[in-house]
Amino acid sequence: MDLGIAGKVALVTGGSHGIGRSIADELGRNGCRVVVVARGQERIDETVDAIRAAGGQAAGVSADLLELDSYPRMVARATELFDAPDIAIFTPVAPPSGMFSDFADADFQTAFHNVVTSFAHFVRAVSPAMKERQWGRIVTVGSGHGRLPGRRGTLGFDYVLANTVRPSGLGLSRSIADELAPHGITVNTVPPGFIDTGAAYDDFFSVCANTVGQTLEQFKTDLINRIPMKRFGTPDEVAGLCAFLCSARASYITGQYWLVDGGRMEIYY
Repeated sequence: MDLGIAGKVALVTGGSHGIGRSIADELGRNGCRVVVVARGQERIDETVDAIRAAGGQAAGVSADLLELDSYPRMVARATELFDAPDIAIFTPVAPPSGMFSDFADADFQTAFHNVVTSFAHFVRAVSPAMKERQWGRIVTVGSGHGRLPGRRGTLGFDYVLANTVRPSGLGLSRSIADELAPHGITVNTVPPGFIDTGAAYDDFFSVCANTVGQTLEQFKTDLINRIPMKRFGTPDEVAGLCAFLCSARASYITGQYWLVDGGRMEIYY
């Protein structure tokens, strides 16, 4: 399928690893000029080299997503390298797991900053050029807890920060979608389920397993048994949907929330 986005400039935050890396690769394969944004230059360079080796065009920008002034700077740099972004992928810094009693007020403020305030600044940075062109695609890699709170009985661990701030992020995205729709700009959220991103995912699961007194393998087995497809997903399975939502063919899809979770969410919540 021709997605109709060859030559478009795609800005992908968190694009050097995990789901963000797969999205960057997928957009590169579909002819986008990809700007990979992350903190570590070495991993940025690896991603850019891989996209170029596959025949795509790519460049990298080192930026810290927690610093609000990084958003206009990354857009300015993308414009210098290629052009203003037509496609913008936001991958927020996810809140840690834990119980209400584990966190102070500052932790809630930090989580809100990372998921909600940062997204607002991201949209402010990428949307002016999209409005001028009357075309744009914004996708957030979100969380299933934006719509339904994660509970210890179904997750196996506590996730109070995500339960608190993810609905706010989703609400902001939905409101922005309405506001930008008349300009030909779509705004969608893709919440992944349990996606195997390698060592980083095992690190997260190890902390959760320790919390509930299980080994890593026991914890992962319990999670898999709660997924109708009986396996974790892959980053490429998320990237495929993101690429479609960024396509010319998805021009009438906006303000939506697209789960990639192997059927788990509606069954277990």
